[in-house]
Amino acid sequence: MKKLPTIILCFYLCLFTNTVWAQSLNEDAFTLLDLNYPGLEEVNRLYHEGNEEDAAKALLKYYQNRKSIINPTINLDSISISKQEQEWADEALEHTFYVHDGYRPFNYGKDINWQYWPVKDNELRWQLHRHKWFIPMGKAYYLSKDEKYAKEWVYQYRDWVRKNPLLEIDAQEYEILSHSKTKDVAENVRFAWRPLETSHRLADQINQFTLFLSSPSFTADFLTEFLVNYRRHAFHVLHNYSAEGNHLLFEAQRMIYAGVFFPEFKEAVSWRESGIKILNREIEKQVYEDGGQYELDLGYHAACADIFQKALFMAESNGFHNEFPQSYIKTVENMIVFFLNLNFPDYTYPCFSDASRKNTRDRFRNWTKLFPDNEQIRYFATLGKEGKAPDNLSKGFLTSGFFTFRNGWNKDATIMMIKAGPKGEWHCQPDNGTFEL
Repeated sequence: MKKLPTIILCFYLCLFTNTVWAQSLNEDAFTLLDLNYPGLEEVNRLYHEGNEEDAAKALLKYYQNRKSIINPTINLDSISISKQEQEWADEALEHTFYVHDGYRPFNYGKDINWQYWPVKDNELRWQLHRHKWFIPMGKAYYLSKDEKYAKEWVYQYRDWVRKNPLLEIDAQEYEILSHSKTKDVAENVRFAWRPLETSHRLADQINQFTLFLSSPSFTADFLTEFLVNYRRHAFHVLHNYSAEGNHLLFEAQRMIYAGVFFPEFKEAVSWRESGIKILNREIEKQVYEDGGQYELDLGYHAACADIFQKALFMAESNGFHNEFPQSYIKTVENMIVFFLNLNFPDYTYPCFSDASRKNTRDRFRNWTKLFPDNEQIRYFATLGKEGKAPDNLSKGFLTSGFFTFRNGWNKDATIMMIKAGPKGEWHCQPDNGTFEL
């Protein structure tokens, strides 16, 4: 049996009980932070005087007033929530969770069963642990200030931590556990702590932190629990990166987020540098000279361009832009130009390989923030009101094997796109010669 990824031993005695702990200060948080970091002087003084409770309160006050770090993915001055997001937030109060676009939300019980598997689809089990309903809950709280959302988020956050411990197990140990009463616990590790899901939580918890930080339910004691759990996530991803592909890109991007947004951690610099090193290496490996991503799936192409762009934008927003070479920045821009040539006038793209049809306009809006001088990207970001359409009509991307034929760039244009390229990576399908008109 293939050896499972090495993970940190963190097995709680309360695992087999239904008791939810009361919030309690976790002193480990102070040992994980660089208390000499600018702004933490009062925290440092109180902690070394042995006054951990007041030190935690000072730490909470520090974060509530911190202005030096920017979260570019959340603008608190323009938070909005869609009708669907509001439904997800309200349903989550009753433990009915939105997990996967392919399934209706399922109820996971009053005493949440994080191992419930209503349909034997691995994606449903994996994606439960991405907690997609937490940010809608955060938006609902921030806009309404109704404490029920924050209180329930804290409860679910802590309940998940308690019921999904990390276990260090190798193949032989897993065989033993598989025949013991802890089989379900060992099996759950493979879903709850897969590096991709762990990294997803690593990024999303930044937005949750931003949205819930002002809540009375976000206490100083809970802050220490949050920080210890956050570091556990970062440490796990750092030592268990996926071997290759888009999973690796996601994980690296999210490590950059962690290192940039929480520079107070002693290991923050190594998190940031690790992610940047991987993305700098992988962009040269995964992107062809014509701008196409090597999976030859336009959905994953856009997602990977997003990863490269988001990492760069987070770094740029907080003063680390120079840690990416100019060649990296140019490649990201080439990926976007490649993609806009393969968009239809309604901001969709062909369903070659595993791609599913999605509207791309919001992506162009985000991309133009990083490339404001690119006239073509701005043209797509503004529905043609600003910028300039590409000079070309038809276009062939000879390495990637995508060809587009069009008689214009406006909404009435006639366009045919053909896929006729090499054997791509994971999400590429043997559909050469197919076209969309």
